[in-house]
Amino acid sequence: IAGYYDEDSKSISLLNWIPLDRQAPILAHELTHALQDQNYDLKAWQAAGPKTLDPSKKAGQGEAEDDSVSARHAVVEGQAVVVMVDYILAPLGRSVQNTPGLIYQMEDPAVKATYDSELLHGAPMILREAGTFPYRAGLIFEGELLQKGGKPMAFAGVFARPPRNTHEVLQPKAYADDEKLPAVRVPDVRPLLSGAYEMYDSGSVGELDVRGLLKQYGDRIVADDLASAWRGGAFVTFRRTAQGAARVDDPTTADLALLYVSRWQSAQSAERFAHLYATAVGQRYQKAVTQPTESCVGTECPASAVQVLTEEGPVIVERWADNTVLVSESFDATTAAKLSHAVRQGEPTTQAESSQPEE
Repeated sequence: IAGYYDEDSKSISLLNWIPLDRQAPILAHELTHALQDQNYDLKAWQAAGPKTLDPSKKAGQGEAEDDSVSARHAVVEGQAVVVMVDYILAPLGRSVQNTPGLIYQMEDPAVKATYDSELLHGAPMILREAGTFPYRAGLIFEGELLQKGGKPMAFAGVFARPPRNTHEVLQPKAYADDEKLPAVRVPDVRPLLSGAYEMYDSGSVGELDVRGLLKQYGDRIVADDLASAWRGGAFVTFRRTAQGAARVDDPTTADLALLYVSRWQSAQSAERFAHLYATAVGQRYQKAVTQPTESCVGTECPASAVQVLTEEGPVIVERWADNTVLVSESFDATTAAKLSHAVRQGEPTTQAESSQPEE
């Protein structure tokens, strides 16, 4: 860390061990945050996006989605990095806007610093991805907007119409084209669980999350390529109640169960994700034995399905003809089938992700 802006105290701190000639660009970065905060109230703006997908609440209630917060954070940091780079390039008569190829070739340590952190290097991949995302992806996102619409679009414009999710940051064309994606929702399935489970957590699973998952358990190149085919995702986790588990006073991960729904650009990308997710089960559990699945014919059957038995229950991965992948973990097969049917019968919606007023 070379410096930071504190949204609460409205102050900037610089580390005095940074050489003096390098403090000025860092100050330019942090002063950008101060100007952003003066104009838009950063804390409120970053939390003002779509809300968590809690099926027990009405749409729009709850806390801001993690994926939306991450996307807005990328705007905040991306703009600050653009200003910092412009400050460095100013004596040469250059800028990010008039040197568009620069953002894809930058090796400046100030931009790459998050990769060099020993703490991040040893952290789970999703935390490493989240740590570097707002700076690297934010810079590229802002650079693309500068080329398409100049400073009005890349600065005030993106505050007025923020990216809805990390997909729009990682794929700037989706943001520029105002891509319409139907919202992925998990319906309220608690009535199907007969009191054996209670809600534990819920939310969205964005392109950044998927990319981190695929990098953790697969190949970096494949992760970047496949994650770009993401078109929506949501999850709900449940915890066993006293009625459903004898260990309620000493809970473990075995007391948690997951329902995860994702949508993909094509049948091919959906099948690739389903295959990679099922393959990764063996790395995530101590015991993982693939089980035969029952034969099924008709429109009410998945296009493909894999069931893996683990020490915490079955993991079932289904790929459906509408490019949806449905995952259940730790639910018994009968309950998983009920949940799958409930998700499939849920009415499609195009709420927050497809219609967004200017702020």
